[in-house]
Amino acid sequence: MNGDGLVAAAGAVWVKTDDGRAVRIDPATNRVTDEFKLDTVADESQYCQGIGTDGLSVWACATADDGTGLAQIDPKARRVLRRVSVGKVFDQLALPSAGRGVWVLTADGTRASVVEPATGRVTAYPLGSRYLQLAALADRVVATSATENAVVVLDAANGAVVGRISLPKPGMAALAGTDLWIDTEAGLARVTRGLVTRSVYTNLGAGSGGDLIAAGGAVWVRGSDGAITKVDLASGRVVERITPEQPLTAGSLLVAFGSIWTTSSDQGIVVRLRLEP
Repeated sequence: MNGDGLVAAAGAVWVKTDDGRAVRIDPATNRVTDEFKLDTVADESQYCQGIGTDGLSVWACATADDGTGLAQIDPKARRVLRRVSVGKVFDQLALPSAGRGVWVLTADGTRASVVEPATGRVTAYPLGSRYLQLAALADRVVATSATENAVVVLDAANGAVVGRISLPKPGMAALAGTDLWIDTEAGLARVTRGLVTRSVYTNLGAGSGGDLIAAGGAVWVRGSDGAITKVDLASGRVVERITPEQPLTAGSLLVAFGSIWTTSSDQGIVVRLRLEP
């Protein structure tokens, strides 16, 4: 499978593939136990990235002839509940949840829209310029723009922009505790809730083909070649590095079910590494 985005939901790992499927993997057996064909566009070269969960449903991007929307999947009943037309930007990898629902970049990245899980209602908020990635936690939504060298923070309750910081070509982001971690051209930046840069790990980054997540008291960075680095939140120190025997292609990262999971899109694989107790 052309594995890309990853999320854990309802006791399983879910993968959004580049060929338009949402695939369920049972972590107890490492087997594919279900899949959904989400893309309906006639042109197979038109595909999208993006997967997330609101805690109950799995949300994944779905291309159609009228644009890119989202599909809401009930992971327990294993069926598609609804499709929501939003005009999602291609590049957004994570579909984070905060406040009223799932957040997605729309209108070519110039708006952040929230989709309410119970109704599929979409509310859009202007960002002022084009953004490509989103992260969220509790009351905050963060958007990054590599073209504008900007990061903005939104209030998840009302979509208002409540903060902005300039960073060199910011990409993937993750929120952990009160801090914001952002992959930038200069390295991995750790920024406070007040948008003050605490530190920059100049030799560490996800790049255009990698990923950045927060899990288990740590921030995890997946490089473009598949190398994985763990940064302890409490100490701020790099505590583990994992280098694949052979470089992987672009992919995402997940820490769940006692394991590290990563994809390699061009190779069409999902790799699982057991965490030490």
